[in-house]
Amino acid sequence: MDSKEFGLVAAQQLFHVEDIHYGFWEKGEASTIGNFKEAQKKHTQFLFQYIENYIGDKNQSKILDIGCGIGNTTKKLLDKGYRVDGLVPYPWMAKYASNITSEYKSQDRGTIYECKFEDFPINEIEEKYQLVFFSESFQYVNMNLTFNILEKILKKHSTIIIFDFFKKDNIEEISPLGGGHSINLFYNVIKKFNYKIKEDIDITDNLSPNLKIINEIMVERLIPFSDTFDKFMLTRHKSIYRVIKWLLRKKINKMKFKYTNRNENNFKKFKTYRLIVLKKDI
Repeated sequence: MDSKEFGLVAAQQLFHVEDIHYGFWEKGEASTIGNFKEAQKKHTQFLFQYIENYIGDKNQSKILDIGCGIGNTTKKLLDKGYRVDGLVPYPWMAKYASNITSEYKSQDRGTIYECKFEDFPINEIEEKYQLVFFSESFQYVNMNLTFNILEKILKKHSTIIIFDFFKKDNIEEISPLGGGHSINLFYNVIKKFNYKIKEDIDITDNLSPNLKIINEIMVERLIPFSDTFDKFMLTRHKSIYRVIKWLLRKKINKMKFKYTNRNENNFKKFKTYRLIVLKKDI
């Protein structure tokens, strides 16, 4: 299990949720752990509006959910009658997604590919896709390789939907928040591949409350636990534990900086969360 997979599993277990993505809050709506699941539903509904607007005939058009996680979004679209495949690089997620979508395999729907998108088995697909979407998965892909593959698996007049956050550019301070491609670099890449932006919606304010909840979990749960664990280890294995902490001091200090500064204000300062729709009409 690599660090990305561990982070996804930890988030799922800490929040006690099925979906592994942020929640969406309306302006002025209270953001709490208690209404996080409902906010996740709104996140999915917001995305589905644009999928439904751009897909056309659901019986004739095929969709690819790139970075489908445990497959809940894929399954919801399948339940609505769409022809959808999913892709995820982690074995346990791919297995889970395959299990919950298995009823649709006999209908030429619901294939789950276990691989990174950069390793997508292009030659295995029998039909090109009309629409592909990235729901908080675009941040993990190599942009140039990704668009090269999309050129080969998309039909003409197809649609790409990206629902994810990007790094803001030209900010001098060091961001405590990792992840995301440079937004300006992204715009340059899509120009290079001749895609037109049909929608570009900044919803940072609707997604930033997630960082408030994450910060609360860190401050109220994980940091107190780590302090307790620290005291326990110092009473049982004092010498060995001190050596381990000294050897790992740089990583520990980096993590402290990162996790004590993951908050709503810094998210707004360093990130921009967007729903972007791209089309190539030629």
